[in-house]
Amino acid sequence: MNKITRKRIKLQRKENLNKKLALQVLFSIVLVGAVIFTKQLDTDLSKQFLNATNEIMTESIRPKEIGNDLKEFFSGVADKIPFMSNNNTEYVAPVSGKVYQNYGMVKGEDSSFYNHGIDIVSNTQSIRSVSGGKVAQIGNNDKLSNYIVIEDGDRLIIYGQIHQSFVKEGDKVSKGDIIGALNEESMNLHIEVWEDGESVNPAKLFKIN
Repeated sequence: MNKITRKRIKLQRKENLNKKLALQVLFSIVLVGAVIFTKQLDTDLSKQFLNATNEIMTESIRPKEIGNDLKEFFSGVADKIPFMSNNNTEYVAPVSGKVYQNYGMVKGEDSSFYNHGIDIVSNTQSIRSVSGGKVAQIGNNDKLSNYIVIEDGDRLIIYGQIHQSFVKEGDKVSKGDIIGALNEESMNLHIEVWEDGESVNPAKLFKIN
């Protein structure tokens, strides 16, 4: 089994964990409803039920430990629900997280430069293709580190700071396909969009949650 296959399996296991988390959340909601109803009764049986329920919820729900998984799970749920997702649009966000460096001129203390893309601190390790297209190039340079270039009609979408690629040159991808993974330690993604030789602000195509 090669490294890329193992990486895909790892990400798939994480998705399976999210499914288990969904069942846990649903179970917790049912328990809360049962507790509210039972509290209206004042019998020995209802008190026993409340004590048992309290033990179950204490053991099964650990907010601090599952906080990030909850964010990723609900983000996935939103993608599955038509009125909450961007699946009916032409583009989707490559990751969820927070933009820490915007498109355009960046002024520093000693020097300034023009950022032709946006830089994101991601909550998820997997990177999804913003749109459908063809993998035009995979490479490495000082600016982007490891990168993937996907050709979408007249647009080129560049994914930089990638730790591992799951595609190869010539592959066709669909919107939302997992094309690579970020480094678990840095979790930073740089993305650029180019059209007719000029850069376009990626934030005009998709929103980062």
